[in-house]
Amino acid sequence: MDMSDLKNLDNRIQIISVIEKAILFGGDVWQAHPGHDGRYVSQIIQIYIDMKCDKVIFRTPTNLEIDPSRSIFVRLSYRNLIFRLMPGEFKIMGDKLICQYPTEARALEERKGERYVLPFSSDISLSLKRMEKSVREMTYEMELRIIDVSERGFGILISSFNRDYLQKHDHFWLKSIDQKPLRHQILGTVCYVAPKGYYLKRGDVRVGLSLNMALSQDTYEYLKKKCHIVLSA
Repeated sequence: MDMSDLKNLDNRIQIISVIEKAILFGGDVWQAHPGHDGRYVSQIIQIYIDMKCDKVIFRTPTNLEIDPSRSIFVRLSYRNLIFRLMPGEFKIMGDKLICQYPTEARALEERKGERYVLPFSSDISLSLKRMEKSVREMTYEMELRIIDVSERGFGILISSFNRDYLQKHDHFWLKSIDQKPLRHQILGTVCYVAPKGYYLKRGDVRVGLSLNMALSQDTYEYLKKKCHIVLSA
């Protein structure tokens, strides 16, 4: 993740709003290891909001190996929200990290327009073909599950077996949606490749697609009717 893409969130209300929208998408938590080149990273598979105590609870797959006397970082997949927690600002209880809402955070800017999240059980897909990067390369068309949709973009799932098919900044042609060929193919760009959310299998990745033109109104309305959750950014 290029940190230069992130902007400071203006106030606590804005931070709370983004975290509450992030509960669907998971993230990760990490802490640098002193005397080591690497860092300890654990995936966040579930996010709970404790309204009564004004706290956030992040659950991980296994018990956290975190030193409470040192600071940690949390990155949520939704808008790549990142914040730091200092010693005393968090508590570790087995596989749970508990903290209050942070007072400072950075995140990607809101995208324009609403985003519609498809039920994971809907199994609606799109078909695209990545553009070749050299004259010697030959790419193939691939069918990929849609996670969410906006007027000019998609969030999609790529399984662990094909996770390297798309990389950030790759260009592609969108060919069909829900196995229905488009009247005109749409050129697009990969804008992010993110760690999986709690509803995905190990090794899967979420990929953000930006389209050079808006979806047709008929196609967009068809997908919107399939969605149960609407996000404003």
